[in-house]
Amino acid sequence: MVTARRQEAEGRRRRVVLVIDDSVAVNTLVRAALEPRGFEVLDATNAFAGLRLAAAHKPDAIVMDLDMPGMDGVESTRFLKRIDETRDIPVIAFTGQSAGTVGQLPPHAFDRIVLKSAGVERLEQELESVLDARAA
Repeated sequence: MVTARRQEAEGRRRRVVLVIDDSVAVNTLVRAALEPRGFEVLDATNAFAGLRLAAAHKPDAIVMDLDMPGMDGVESTRFLKRIDETRDIPVIAFTGQSAGTVGQLPPHAFDRIVLKSAGVERLEQELESVLDARAA
């Protein structure tokens, strides 16, 4: 059964999501989950490449890993929020860290936080929620 939300999504341009995660497996999993739901998925396996893609493509949302070599997700998101071109793009942390560790993140560092243990279905729900709120 096709939901009203999916019908609406099929009638408008594909929403672009940038996934920044150093795990190719996670990027592949998120792509496989989101593309059939009408998303166009860009991905980067490090923060520096992700920042370049964000500035070049201005995606509708960014899914950000927290633990990455070189520049972590918190630092990357701070950088994105300081640049005019990317400041308003919602960023969802998608992390394998524990709930206790996530509770220690700086307040309002991310628009949403989803634990990887909750699965890509939960990520998609939060992504839809953020994008719906942004469109309203």
